[in-house]
Amino acid sequence: MKAPSLTLGIEEEYQIIDPDTRELKSYITEILSGDSMILDEVKPELHQSMVEIGSRVCRTPQELRAELVRLRGMVMDLAGKNGLVIAAAGTHPFSLWTKQEITPLERYIGVLQDLQDLAQQLLIFGTHIHIGIEDRDFMIEAMNVSRYLLPHVLALSTSSPFWQARRTGLKSYRSIVFRNFPRTGVPPILSSYTDYEELLGVMVNTGCVPDG
Repeated sequence: MKAPSLTLGIEEEYQIIDPDTRELKSYITEILSGDSMILDEVKPELHQSMVEIGSRVCRTPQELRAELVRLRGMVMDLAGKNGLVIAAAGTHPFSLWTKQEITPLERYIGVLQDLQDLAQQLLIFGTHIHIGIEDRDFMIEAMNVSRYLLPHVLALSTSSPFWQARRTGLKSYRSIVFRNFPRTGVPPILSSYTDYEELLGVMVNTGCVPDG
């Protein structure tokens, strides 16, 4: 039996930090201004104090690791040219979401208009691993099985015990903040790709998401 064809990609969101105050710095627009060559790999996010990298499509974990090392170096160099540094954690220990500037792009302004304070307080940083699966039936099977592993992945990746300058008592307060967002959560078990298409159709038709 032929093994399924898989591809890999990764996105990481980093904190832009003022090295003197160690506060978040709303500065992504200035970092990226005038450098169109890097915009496919280094991107703004909802908050100006966040910068995101996105890898190219990779075939092996080794290839993806090399890509991640390259991109992390690139984003640190960009920040350094502006006298800033980059940090990686699920939340910032003490910077307040009420003081963060929203990136002035149409997409993010629309999110802010739709979700108001929910969007403004989404000052969290994450790693997103994308797995491309050509076989649609295997994709549904893999998604169903991965639900079981989610607590294990969370336990291995926690990096946000602080929020608003307080120790929360939780290892992953990022997941608590994200839970407030209406388009998040563990997906239901689906029996087929047709089930997935029907669920997606309902979400699009009811205005929950614009598209797949």
